[in-house]
Amino acid sequence: MATLPPMMLILWAIESIVQLCILFLVITKRHFRTLPLFSVYIALLLCQSAFLFFVYSQFGFNSHLARQLSWLSEPLPLTAQALAATELLHRVLRHYAGIWALAWRLIAAAVVLVICYASASAQRTPDWRLMIANRGYHLTFAVALICCLLLVRFYSIPVDPVYKALLGGFCVFSCAAVVANSLLQTLFLGHFPKFSEVWNYLEMVVFLGVQIAWTVALRHSIRVENKPTLLPPSAYDRLSPEVNSRLRALNDVLSKFWKAQVLRP
Repeated sequence: MATLPPMMLILWAIESIVQLCILFLVITKRHFRTLPLFSVYIALLLCQSAFLFFVYSQFGFNSHLARQLSWLSEPLPLTAQALAATELLHRVLRHYAGIWALAWRLIAAAVVLVICYASASAQRTPDWRLMIANRGYHLTFAVALICCLLLVRFYSIPVDPVYKALLGGFCVFSCAAVVANSLLQTLFLGHFPKFSEVWNYLEMVVFLGVQIAWTVALRHSIRVENKPTLLPPSAYDRLSPEVNSRLRALNDVLSKFWKAQVLRP
């Protein structure tokens, strides 16, 4: 029965300590009041780590049963991850009803498209269906997050540094998970020795870096959020004709300028 490599045990221990620090900060800094789903997500990660440590200790790191139990432990934390990220996006966009409506539609479109891809890929290679499903999830998650972050950037929406760090961390880890899962399949098909260890190390190191960044960010309190002051509809009705009039005047000036250039000998 193969046991966990020493370096992986060290990384696992460090990751568990960092998760405990995150949970401690979430409680002491009262982030759980504004981010309850994120708090649940971190607690589930700790429970999953304890479960996997027990599984690998009992059945070995490379056993088929341990591998299956490892994959089966993923859906609950991944669901919590999706809910936590959606909670963060809602906190950022909740004062902008129209932009939030566009954001969740982008998320829904990304989910439908990538789940269709994952289902088709899983049917072609049934032996890799769990890995492909996991990769499809993370690809969906990354695409949806990137779309929403581009919306935030495009509309210059102010984002608290804590929220920015958490959303960025989710996005980085999902992109790394897509790369790691693709690399796992490539290394396995290429008969690379210890392919599973390479995959585990890559995911663990990236996620550890993300969680350390979260720890640093969560040391700070979230700024008091003031609802943005938007112009009333009557102001837009008044400003729109003025803007159109100025655009027409600018167009007339430019037209006269170019005509003068053409007629000049």
